[in-house]
Amino acid sequence: MKLNLGTFEVKDVILHTETMFANGVLYIDAQEVRELVLQDANLADVRIDIVKPGEAKRIIHVLDVLEPRIKIGGDVQSFPGFLSPPKTVGYGTTYRLGGVAVVESARLPWDSGGLLIPREGLIDMVGPGKHYSPFHETINIVLSFDLAEGISDVEYDHSIRVAGIKVSRYLAETVRELTPPVLETFSIEQQRSDLPNVVYIHQCQSQGTYAHTYCYGRHMYENLPTVINPNEMMDGALVSGNYAYACFKTPTYLHLNNPVVRELYKGHGVDHNFAGVIIARGHHYTFDEKLRSAQFAAKLAKELRSHGAVITWEGGGNSVIEAMQTVKACEELGIKTVIIAYEMGGPDGEGIALLDSVEEADAIVSAGSIEKRIKLPPLTPVGGAKLRLAREMGGIEVDAAGELEFETSHEMYCGANQTGFGLLTARDY
Repeated sequence: MKLNLGTFEVKDVILHTETMFANGVLYIDAQEVRELVLQDANLADVRIDIVKPGEAKRIIHVLDVLEPRIKIGGDVQSFPGFLSPPKTVGYGTTYRLGGVAVVESARLPWDSGGLLIPREGLIDMVGPGKHYSPFHETINIVLSFDLAEGISDVEYDHSIRVAGIKVSRYLAETVRELTPPVLETFSIEQQRSDLPNVVYIHQCQSQGTYAHTYCYGRHMYENLPTVINPNEMMDGALVSGNYAYACFKTPTYLHLNNPVVRELYKGHGVDHNFAGVIIARGHHYTFDEKLRSAQFAAKLAKELRSHGAVITWEGGGNSVIEAMQTVKACEELGIKTVIIAYEMGGPDGEGIALLDSVEEADAIVSAGSIEKRIKLPPLTPVGGAKLRLAREMGGIEVDAAGELEFETSHEMYCGANQTGFGLLTARDY
């Protein structure tokens, strides 16, 4: 499986009377975007804002983030399973718009009980808050949705996800007939017998509506661990539907541009063989289910003749148990493991760092603490005027433009991302 990935780096985005790409500038006809989105009656309205690095702005109600991509030639489409049949991707040619992101923003209902509700997600473009989200470095095309009344959570969820995919593909169409300045080829077919094999175990959150990850258009709730080619991830096979705690999210943008995949490709054939990717559901509800998933993932890693594994997970406490059991199972089979993990530890760093651990987890890369106090300056909000916080306490609304203080980084979008995408870490001296 060989993927040719062409990149058109976007230097600026301008609202215009025509959608096109020229000389590094992406021009967008906002009216055409509105008409495309509002084909879905579940969406009452949409506003399009362009938010650029260095602007004193704060994007709120952030749900998913995507990167515009399009397949070139053949009958296979990007993000398969949503607007096109779930045909295998990861081969052929794909074009991407680099340096730009499509950001979905909406006040989804809080009617459902439990933890599976859309949590507030913030992207600060300047100030101390910017360090929590690398999306302060992208030019963000923000789609702020108003929802039609009387629709189910499942329908809202689906409509917003499909709208983001539609817009991403629509924008990428601007480069279909152009020649990319950068064209990279990705393949793991060539393996060296003198190098160790390393597999990536990518544990995705999938618990229910507003907390799912989709593989070829179908949520992973009932999936056992599955082997996929890393090119499939890079070509849109995985789509995020996880709107729970913002700091833990792995948005679609990061399934496409996963730093672990990129790093393993960088070393492929040099100091290791990239053996493949194992995707697994996290957040099972019983220990036996967690153990089964961990055992399956380790078994597949062994079948791929792996000597080492990099393990990441998405989400909070429950997912840590699956990850740790996967570490244990891999190590018992002779597969050396490294994990990337957020830390807790309280504001002073003296508390418990992880909710679960095993003796075998002795090689950990920190993605930073989620329990440090944060103070954010006033900024101009995009996506709404009020933040929704403290759902467990009945819910409160706060002026999104004002000075903000949080006890944790839960609201900061990708503030504790465990793929290595974040800007925070910790070092042990």
